Amino acid sequence: MNLRSSILSLPLLAAPLLAQVPDAREVASPAGYGWYYGVTEATLANATNAGYRITDIEVDSVAPLRFNACLIRNSGSNLTGWWWYHSLTAAQVSNNLSTNSARLIDLEPYDDGNGNTRFACVMVSNTGVNQKGWAWYYGITAAQVSSYLSQNGGRPVDIDRYEIGGTTRYSVVMIGNTGADQRPYTVLYDRPFADISAAVSNTGRRPYDLERNPDGTWSAILIDDVGTTPFYGWWVGIDAATVAYNIGQYGLRPIDIECYEVNGQRRFAVLMLNNNNALSYEVGQQMRAATDGQVGCYLRRLGGSELAGLNEGTVFEPASTMKTLHHAHAMRQVRLGNVSLNTMLTVNTNYSSPTSSCPIDTGAVQEPLTTVLRLMMENSDNARTQAVRAFFGQAAINATGTALGMTETELRHRIGCGGDALANPNDITLYDLGLLHEEVAGGWLGSWRDEFYDHMSNSRAWGGISSIVDQEAASLGMSAPAISAFKALITVASKGGSYTLSGDEYRSGFGYVQVPYLTAGRVLAPREYVVGAFVAKASNGTNASNAVSAAIGEMLRDELRAALATWDVTAVAAAYGGNCGGMNQTVSAAPRIGTTVQYQMTGGFPWQLNLLAIGFSDTQNQGVALPLHLAPYGGLPGCFALCSAEAIETGVADGAGTESTSLSFPNGYWLLGTEFFTQFWSLDSQIKTSRGLRNVLGS
Repeated sequence: MNLRSSILSLPLLAAPLLAQVPDAREVASPAGYGWYYGVTEATLANATNAGYRITDIEVDSVAPLRFNACLIRNSGSNLTGWWWYHSLTAAQVSNNLSTNSARLIDLEPYDDGNGNTRFACVMVSNTGVNQKGWAWYYGITAAQVSSYLSQNGGRPVDIDRYEIGGTTRYSVVMIGNTGADQRPYTVLYDRPFADISAAVSNTGRRPYDLERNPDGTWSAILIDDVGTTPFYGWWVGIDAATVAYNIGQYGLRPIDIECYEVNGQRRFAVLMLNNNNALSYEVGQQMRAATDGQVGCYLRRLGGSELAGLNEGTVFEPASTMKTLHHAHAMRQVRLGNVSLNTMLTVNTNYSSPTSSCPIDTGAVQEPLTTVLRLMMENSDNARTQAVRAFFGQAAINATGTALGMTETELRHRIGCGGDALANPNDITLYDLGLLHEEVAGGWLGSWRDEFYDHMSNSRAWGGISSIVDQEAASLGMSAPAISAFKALITVASKGGSYTLSGDEYRSGFGYVQVPYLTAGRVLAPREYVVGAFVAKASNGTNASNAVSAAIGEMLRDELRAALATWDVTAVAAAYGGNCGGMNQTVSAAPRIGTTVQYQMTGGFPWQLNLLAIGFSDTQNQGVALPLHLAPYGGLPGCFALCSAEAIETGVADGAGTESTSLSFPNGYWLLGTEFFTQFWSLDSQIKTSRGLRNVLGS
């Protein structure tokens, strides 16, 4: 029997001392990735030269030599030294391991066509913090695999069954199942797929390595993850298009791919792990729970980074959301001086039937461009959209898209016409829409930027934005005036789309959102975002619409809350200092912007003049230090001036020595956090004073 055992100097039971480069099959967080099938060595070399490393290798065919592979971006926490080889003998594998001070992570034995055992393999550096105890074997039986695992206290990371000259053999790569690498696991050999599926259900363990054997049976490694099992997916018997669809639909990264043929057709078994950030994962889960269609979402802060993305680069039929490109082209022509908003356009107002959304070329009227654009963007009027397409030309509109970098975007048909949409669907991506809005926000339209937004739908109800502000503000305890002031400074410019095509429902929405944000110095520094979502080929239009709307709102929720938190200023009315002569000062409520508060004096001189001093200092008044003892000025014992008097409200006390003064505060964000002080004085032949109040205008 052809047997090879390689155990490096570090014993299997040695635990890693420091953080290691994680196993790519356990990285459930965003990382660059790639996957290939049936490709040449040169294709893989191009990918690796671009900064990716192979984590899973399969020999797809020997003559010609072709490969299947999964790759991960070799950067950040995933950065490590690594190598891959093919067409090696066992001795050459061993030599390369020694030369590179490496360990195997994937080993693929195969027959070179002449009955010789050859290997394709992937190895990583096994030095420093990345060092592990490990072993590899080939040319053994299934029973020997189990025996070696037991003897070495190992955990398998790769198992393969292969045939050389008609004889079945097994290979295994294992690491020490101890310390940070310890995982409970299950190994299954040569089973019907139903057994593999049942084992996953019964044990709750995640498929970690899956191999389809030459006879159609399956072998698998299942593991328990550390902590919570990450979001993952696995499929068997699907085609390449479905692999790609599932990657985008679920935001997953392939970690293991097997190719095989069924009735002459290529099929795939694939294991995938979460490749979303937390927000993308959450929104994706919500959308998939709401609709059976393909879903996508995208949020980016302008001048910042992508905050959420699922299928953001996937082409979809945008329906009326495509009109954003028509609008951008028209406004660009206004900026360039080729037309004005008063330029008259011919609008054919008739439709193919009273219930149709498809405009036809009759019923001509003349309307200025500004009216046409507003009706196109605010009312989604298809006749006005066709007027823009006819006036400027489809090719010119597409050229604008190209100039904006919208490489996956193309306008092909008259919007609103189902037959045209089925025969020649329009293409766009969420990423491309983001580029358009980013260019507009960045000055592409010059001084016409605000007109561009103004001609769109400006409703803060889009995506439930207004409701989410209410929810988050309530949790922060903010006042109604503060919420109103906050909402007044939110800018929304959006466009939605809706098609029903041969029973399939398409819904989309995309827009620009500006959120008011206050710096620590109470300076308004708005934050700008592009945000959108789509659903394609769903069975229920209402569900699809709800999924799009909810996704837009949920993506913005954290950003809205963060901005609201800058407005969440606690209102304060705290007494300080002493009083004299039985005087008192009370207040009806802590002062907030947009409210009127009653300041009341009690214990004053009946029917005598009183003053409410309002100032911005409790330490000095026009150069005089405070508090100031008032005895030399006629004050009763214990009377002090406690605050400056930049403003004075006067009144006359009633027969009980009481009087109220109302102070109204504008509903302006610029007042938030303003500190001021108040104190009542009662004047007769002597002076009485109240305690002071330290006030802070809150939200």
